[in-house]
Amino acid sequence: MKHLRGDRLWLPVLWMVEACVAVGAVLTLARGGSPGDMVLTIAFLFLCGATLTLPGPVLRRLMAAVRLSPTRRRLVLQLYLALAAAAVAGTLGTARGWAAVLAILLTGNALLALELESRAEIGCEGD
Repeated sequence: MKHLRGDRLWLPVLWMVEACVAVGAVLTLARGGSPGDMVLTIAFLFLCGATLTLPGPVLRRLMAAVRLSPTRRRLVLQLYLALAAAAVAGTLGTARGWAAVLAILLTGNALLALELESRAEIGCEGD
């Protein structure tokens, strides 16, 4: 059976979902939690994975589709990084540890997106 190129894009997503379910189940069983706790743990892990992997690439593809100049793309990603860092600063002093974790992961994603954009610019200049 021939695989379409789009099928390969779903493999990392499926691996992430499977990993979240497996780790969430093990963590809940180790803590002696209820099935409701397991669902919440799995949902949190999935949210962490999505926060770490999705926003930057989606934003970069959107900017490429709109054909923003490299300078504007860099400015948009810098704004994304500033907003993510502000979210970290806003959540660290609160009792919402889960929000701080997500904000830190979002900041990591913003840094990665900015780094990938810089590397893409350098690659284009070298051609």
